[in-house]
Amino acid sequence: MKTYDETVAAIHALPRLAKTGGHERILALLHALGDPQHDRYVHVTGTNGKGSTASGIAHIMEASGLKVGLYTSPFIMRFNERIMIDHQPIPDADLVTAAATTDAAMAKLRETDPDFGVNEFEYITALAFWYFHQQQVDLAVIEVGIGGDTDSTNVITPEVSVITSVGLDHAKLLGHTIKSVATHKAGIIKPQRPVVTAALPADAMAAVKKRVAETGSQWLVAGQDFGTSRAALDGWGQRFDYQAGTFHLSQVFVPLVGNYQVQNAALAIAASRVAAKAMNWPLQPQEIRRGLAKNTWPARMEKLSDDPLIVIDGGHNPQGIAAMLSAVKQVFNDERVTLIVGVLADKDVKTIIAELEATTARLWLVPVPDNPRAEALADYPDAGKLRTFASWQEALAAHLDEFPDEPVVLMGSLYLASAVRQTLLGSQR
Repeated sequence: MKTYDETVAAIHALPRLAKTGGHERILALLHALGDPQHDRYVHVTGTNGKGSTASGIAHIMEASGLKVGLYTSPFIMRFNERIMIDHQPIPDADLVTAAATTDAAMAKLRETDPDFGVNEFEYITALAFWYFHQQQVDLAVIEVGIGGDTDSTNVITPEVSVITSVGLDHAKLLGHTIKSVATHKAGIIKPQRPVVTAALPADAMAAVKKRVAETGSQWLVAGQDFGTSRAALDGWGQRFDYQAGTFHLSQVFVPLVGNYQVQNAALAIAASRVAAKAMNWPLQPQEIRRGLAKNTWPARMEKLSDDPLIVIDGGHNPQGIAAMLSAVKQVFNDERVTLIVGVLADKDVKTIIAELEATTARLWLVPVPDNPRAEALADYPDAGKLRTFASWQEALAAHLDEFPDEPVVLMGSLYLASAVRQTLLGSQR
């Protein structure tokens, strides 16, 4: 049997993309693993916010006494974070066992089809579904990788589907319009199964409405069927009121900043209540409160240090950047902030840099470390007039030397945020 390091290396050695976007490969692998995709799930997609929303749902259902799986991507500190039960990453030994079981299923399939293979995400998804089934979780919350309809996770029939937001990202796969992106994301809505969504742009709402009509699904919309009020900062977190018909919760706390995190928390509450009803599970108001109070999420306006004040954020598309800037304004008001920015070249770099340049923040550019997709310093828009550094470490050192009493946010890519977090926190979290 492989070691843990050999297991992770073998997973990462699998191809990233496949020639077709169908589900035939993962369905074949899942069938060989006993069809664990037929268990109880919640399915979450969105251009931004799907990770913290999925985590919020899992925390709420855990607080109610259920054993809950959580599947997300990418990881920030260690690979195991992608597959969790009750917010505990899969143990190394269990990952090795799960991979060995998945490998054995692959070998069996190759007896009749020597060319059978799956890509990396299909493999990890199948492994996660098998592990959740083997561990007998009561419910698993599944975050979509990219899009929705053709995503490898879209082989489940969830208790409820969730769409957190729709914006332009992954244009090569999802298209260049809001309607196209929303159509892909709406593909996770299943016949006669409810869907909970944020208040989306008009073109996105139209795409969801079309899918809901096709599937006969119940549709709950933020701002119409449920909503929040009286949101306010409380330390490095927020309190808000939640209401849905006659159901009301006052002064709910979530330890995340940014107005969008209140909306994500509202989606988590709504989806959890729908899932609990479908499972005939008596979810209590105090369990919702207790779950959300634990819902931290790494690299989303995450404070790593108070003195000096260092924050990281993984916003990597125009919508994510706008949300980050709103959160910066919320927590720092008019205080001058240094933004140390590293972006991947396949993102909308021009729009991202333009949005950042339009602020009063001090904008410094760095490469995303150890990533072949990183935007080269010389290729950044306005690189000639903006301050550049060979590494984020050099930029952070310059900030601490020149502006030690001012906050700094390292942002633009989850890969940059991950590198900063691993370096500054090490094994602390």
